[in-house]
Amino acid sequence: MANSATVGSILDPKLNNFTFLRLLAALAVVVSHAVFLRSGNKADEIFSAASVYNLGDHAVNVFFFLSGLTVAASLDRSGSTVKFMIARTLRIFPGLIACTGLMVLLGIAVTDCPARQYLMDTHVLKFIFATASSSSASTGLPGVFAANPHPSIVNAPLWTLKYELLCYLALALIAALNLFERTRLAWLLPIGWVLTGAFLLYRFEQHPTVADNVARFWFTFSLGVGSFVFRDRITLSWVVGIAMVALMWITLDTGSERLMSPIATGYVALLLGSMPLPIVREFSNRTDLSYGVYIVGWPISQTLVWLSPGIGTIHLVSASIVFALGLAALSWHLIEKPSLRVRGAFESLFSNEPRSAIGL
Repeated sequence: MANSATVGSILDPKLNNFTFLRLLAALAVVVSHAVFLRSGNKADEIFSAASVYNLGDHAVNVFFFLSGLTVAASLDRSGSTVKFMIARTLRIFPGLIACTGLMVLLGIAVTDCPARQYLMDTHVLKFIFATASSSSASTGLPGVFAANPHPSIVNAPLWTLKYELLCYLALALIAALNLFERTRLAWLLPIGWVLTGAFLLYRFEQHPTVADNVARFWFTFSLGVGSFVFRDRITLSWVVGIAMVALMWITLDTGSERLMSPIATGYVALLLGSMPLPIVREFSNRTDLSYGVYIVGWPISQTLVWLSPGIGTIHLVSASIVFALGLAALSWHLIEKPSLRVRGAFESLFSNEPRSAIGL
């Protein structure tokens, strides 16, 4: 990759591998969680002994970085905060609602309660509302996975969705306040990086709270937003990428890693996104399986452990990947893609809306 290449030169989906990278990140989350769910011991997760972030955490950081980049580009193209939020809503909720229904039906098969008792339990209704609204991922279903090494939690990864939605809302608010403009973001974003970075350093090795999660995810997401805002100034260089990885390596398992890791992994994602992989790029841009894989991976692994308590790690990981890809393909073709197609109809309702002060 020539040093003259910039982020701006690869923003067109036909020129980058970002959709494929999101799929790899989703699969990394599935692998990380499968290893953990087999034993129920958090310390078993890949990288957990050497890094502040385990493999799944690193993958989620990549998700948020790429989301910040691509969502900021989407907001810039839409020219409207309303149209932007319609697009984000249609990308998240149809698949999530379908996944919620699937988990409730799955629960009937794997619960240790009688089917009638299960369906009449008020926790089922609470689970549907909490999960489908993305407000909570810790609400369980009665008797589901109760005998597994990590019992009761039906779909833990969904806990990050509410923070992604908060990032979308924050970005929409920035645009609504006429702050989504390069000269204003040039000071607004660094202030946010300093404040959230200082908070993450201060909170190192303390029990994570909602505030820690907000700081972590906004720091990572806004790095992606900054990559879009300054897209014509950020060059893509493997020398810089290697240097960043080296710095991350030096800071492993320290407070500084909480800052260096999202920066380094985000920049490496940009480099990998610029690699010429036309066949992979064409397929992943037509069939985006990343979101589906992310939201179904955990219940698939839990179900496999429930079916075969002695299953080996390699078999569990392999089977989880295969089934997750299969269900994700169904979700994409039957739910997610059709939902995106109706976006135009919703947006037409706001076709006369004045354009916001957007245009980077």
